[in-house]
Amino acid sequence: MNSAWKRVFATGIAGIFLAFSLVGCSQTKNQPAETGSNSQELREITLCESWNFDGGFSVLQAPALHNGTFGLLYYLDNFYETLVRYDNGEIIPGLAEKWEVSSDALTYTFTLKQGIKFSDGEELNAEVVKLNFDNMPAILGDSNGVFGLTSTLLDEVTVVDEYTVAVKLTTPYYGALQDFTLPLPMGIMSPNAFNEDGSLSESVKTQTMGSGPYMYNGQKENDVYTFVRNPYYDRGEPDVDIFHVKVIPDNDAKLLALRNGEVDMLLSANNMSYDAYQELSQDTSFSTLTSDAVIQTRILGINPVSQPFEDVEIRQAVNYAINKESICQNIFSGVEVPAESVMDPALPYCDIDTGSYYYSPEQAVKLLEDAGWLDVDGDGVREKDGVKLSTSISCSSDLAMLEDVTAAVAEDLKAVGFEVTTSSKETMTYYQDVNRGEYGIGIGITFNIPMDPFQFVANLRREPMRDNMVAQGLQSLPDSDALINSLYSMTEDVEIQEVYNSILQTLHDDAVIIPLSRVKGIVAFQNEEIAGYTFASEPDYYNIALVDLK
Repeated sequence: MNSAWKRVFATGIAGIFLAFSLVGCSQTKNQPAETGSNSQELREITLCESWNFDGGFSVLQAPALHNGTFGLLYYLDNFYETLVRYDNGEIIPGLAEKWEVSSDALTYTFTLKQGIKFSDGEELNAEVVKLNFDNMPAILGDSNGVFGLTSTLLDEVTVVDEYTVAVKLTTPYYGALQDFTLPLPMGIMSPNAFNEDGSLSESVKTQTMGSGPYMYNGQKENDVYTFVRNPYYDRGEPDVDIFHVKVIPDNDAKLLALRNGEVDMLLSANNMSYDAYQELSQDTSFSTLTSDAVIQTRILGINPVSQPFEDVEIRQAVNYAINKESICQNIFSGVEVPAESVMDPALPYCDIDTGSYYYSPEQAVKLLEDAGWLDVDGDGVREKDGVKLSTSISCSSDLAMLEDVTAAVAEDLKAVGFEVTTSSKETMTYYQDVNRGEYGIGIGITFNIPMDPFQFVANLRREPMRDNMVAQGLQSLPDSDALINSLYSMTEDVEIQEVYNSILQTLHDDAVIIPLSRVKGIVAFQNEEIAGYTFASEPDYYNIALVDLK
């Protein structure tokens, strides 16, 4: 920030947290406490988010679908650890120092690291892991499987010894180990996070209860949440001792806060437009970075049970009508690149040639006219049987650039004869409408576990329906759920590839889900205090331990 680092002095870890809890986030950075011979300087940064943390800090929830606590999703890595971790294409030790998989691929036996404690002082052991996994399905309820499918396959968790736990699945699943890397819902919480009956304790509403490098213990003032170092974390020493998260819903206000020094760092395209990102990259007061990892695709979802989209030719016409290159250049400033397939070809089993809907208004017009939609009165809007060719396009108002995307898509569709209305809604309202089927065309994003496309593919199932926009994607496959479910028991790459070939080709042919662009992680930060940042394995997860200070 433009001001100096806050100096808070205390003696010992306990004194540090006591001093900070008394000072709170209202103390300015130029107000050091009294110094002593054993004092130390605590270094802090401030970030901002659109969403608050009022939904609590449990890993056993689906914030994107239920309580709106999106902020927690992005910051989980700071508070909770998993048995194994994903790192640059590899599964590496996390809370478990090693693991074995049974010959039938049903049982995963984890040997835990010893001496690890949670932020409340409780020790990690096999009983704690069993407690977490045993309670997981009931707590998640209808959210079970939203983030990672393994939580739906838990059969029996057995304590082998104090630091060894065996997790048996109901069926083999090739992506299980990848799922164990997900902090939501596989992050391990302290036993104090649960009541005796297995339900969640009230404590996780106001505290983080993990073993990660940071913790929250109720420090909030004026929509600023303050997170401090976990005194029991001893696996590396982050540069940042304290970080604040300031709730600022408006992205222009976020940018202003960064420029005037209220905020040190902006992470993700959710929090700033690419225009702003490019502008900051030209300012010597700031540094900008783009992640090389691309595991998400920005998509448009067509509602195939709404007029006029029951006709596949109309959906295909929409695909041809959209100028993805223009959107990527003019709205995404060239940072995002056009996507020709729903799944990133870099993902396993996804590098296949399904064909392409290149930008061709002429082909769009041909398909519309072949389907009987004509502009008989010359007003620019096509009609058929006295009905106008019309649709609505909606998006979340809380995410950067989506309203601009909506407007651009609307103009492309108007150019080929659609009558279009547009709207933007608060994120939770928007997703509720989508899941009720109350949309014509919506804007979304794929969610993929690193190097495993099954997370997105599983959401293509109609039962259980997780995301209505995605679940409509395989219209011409009446047995699509059975085909997707068959992947659970497959272990041979050839078989798995055949299923993916069928799914990806059908996604293309049915034209319900339109791949728009490849999403990248971005960050912008103040040069005065911050030397660098390393993106987490999933770029939109913010790991403050990866911030390097000057």
